[in-house]
Amino acid sequence: MDERSVAWNPVGPPAWARLPTDTAPTFPPVYANPGHLALGANARCRCGGAPDTSKPVKTINCVVYGALSAYRTTIEVQACSVCPPQSRRYAGPDVRDKGLFNFNNSRIYTHDLFNDFTSAMTASETPFHSFHTMVNRKYFDTNSPVPFVASKCFRAAWYSFSFVQDLGDSFKCDPCGPNPRIVLFDGITAGFNVKHVTGSLQPPTMTTSESITRANV
Repeated sequence: MDERSVAWNPVGPPAWARLPTDTAPTFPPVYANPGHLALGANARCRCGGAPDTSKPVKTINCVVYGALSAYRTTIEVQACSVCPPQSRRYAGPDVRDKGLFNFNNSRIYTHDLFNDFTSAMTASETPFHSFHTMVNRKYFDTNSPVPFVASKCFRAAWYSFSFVQDLGDSFKCDPCGPNPRIVLFDGITAGFNVKHVTGSLQPPTMTTSESITRANV
């Protein structure tokens, strides 16, 4: 499935994951129908091409998928200036400033929906299928007028969103600075591939007669 999106402007991480060095903006959750989505000045096609301004602007139907419900609305599109006419590809608005992610002009997702999955995945290693089931249940509870997308569609959209979301990283320890004398690694995060598990491989916690004795460790 094509994971390229119409949206292209960088999106910042959710508030709980922001670092002092992050510069991309973060937008509040969307809990209501955002209404008509105008073309705007930042429109582009999934190929990256700008709209062909000589062609008419069209208004088409689209669905906005949120964390609790989906909403039917309309969006403005214009023929792509790069793609061949027979491809029937259109440039659409970025809609980042509305807290939305324009995947393909017909399916729009809220940033908070994707951030919810990122939170669940990083906190409890929730897989796509399980999160998809959770959202389906939320949609059922709220009597969403539109059902949630298929699991493979959500997965493709989330990966596409991850390309534009600017997630920085910092391994700097505030008390110890960027180069601490002692670093403890989680056994899962820094684990060895099974092909490297040989008789000579030992865990870093195993001591020998040559091990350095460190205080308070």
